[in-house]
Amino acid sequence: MRNEDSLATILLVSRIHSKGMRPLSALEYWSLRESCPRPGVLLGKSQRDLMGDYGLAEGLATRMVGLMERVRAMAFEIEQLEHSGIWTVTPFDDHFPRSLVDRLANKAPALIHAAGCLDLLDQPGIGVVGSRNVSAEGAEVAKGFASKAVDLGLSVTSGGARGVDQLAMNAAFQAGGNVIGILADSLVRKLRNRDVRRAIHDEQVVMCTPFDPKMPFKVWNALGRNKLIYALSRITLVVTGEVGKGGTWSGAVEALEGGFGRVGVWRGSGEGAGNAVLEERGALAIRSVGELEAVLGPDNDFGQPLPASGSPASEQLSLFGKPA
Repeated sequence: MRNEDSLATILLVSRIHSKGMRPLSALEYWSLRESCPRPGVLLGKSQRDLMGDYGLAEGLATRMVGLMERVRAMAFEIEQLEHSGIWTVTPFDDHFPRSLVDRLANKAPALIHAAGCLDLLDQPGIGVVGSRNVSAEGAEVAKGFASKAVDLGLSVTSGGARGVDQLAMNAAFQAGGNVIGILADSLVRKLRNRDVRRAIHDEQVVMCTPFDPKMPFKVWNALGRNKLIYALSRITLVVTGEVGKGGTWSGAVEALEGGFGRVGVWRGSGEGAGNAVLEERGALAIRSVGELEAVLGPDNDFGQPLPASGSPASEQLSLFGKPA
């Protein structure tokens, strides 16, 4: 049974059935929480109540009343998503990853839609990211780091984009490791993949998005979700990236400047032109896959690694169509 604080959060920030209304941004939501820690008390309140009791501006109060009036349509949509295996979680729900709030603060999403083993969101792991157009050498590096993570009992987190993301996620999956996908495209469509459904059934994968789970790929969504990869990972490894442009570059720079998580950068065969610049900006240079364990530090610095939940998958299985 969903509690009222969770329901109010969904109504205020979800873009599902928004019908032209502008949901609260992350900044607006977390600012509201400062004056109203339990948003469930706002359900049923009038514009006058919101302005008088909580000091909200007229425009914001009007938006909030409209957003919370869609309760029936939203409840139906959330129920339909759950029937398809997609769960909607907020900071008031057990499976919401606390590291998002701890690391991102008022830039943290107030809800995520997720399908699969939600417990994986709180497992220690590494992020692996990089350009879509990756060289053969860079591809081997991405797969090598993912396989090493599995050997260490760590999950692999990435964004599901073509290139480094998919290579790393598939390598971890095929080695029997756990995979966390932070998607910028349709989660509903992703669940149509037979191998994804099998991996979810085996509790080896969780796919999630902070956006409408039916929304197709949007560039700004890809840029917006990058910070989540860093916040969920003990360290995120940039395999290859360009200088001054592209999602890999912007995500790494944002993480370094915002302190969203540790940033490592590959310095070796297959690296991108942006890798050296990221090192200059504070990313930790890594020159061999074997350095990963030392980079992570002793277990008591990060928590005990959890074993992979899956068994080695058949090489015929892939989270993204044809195996890499």
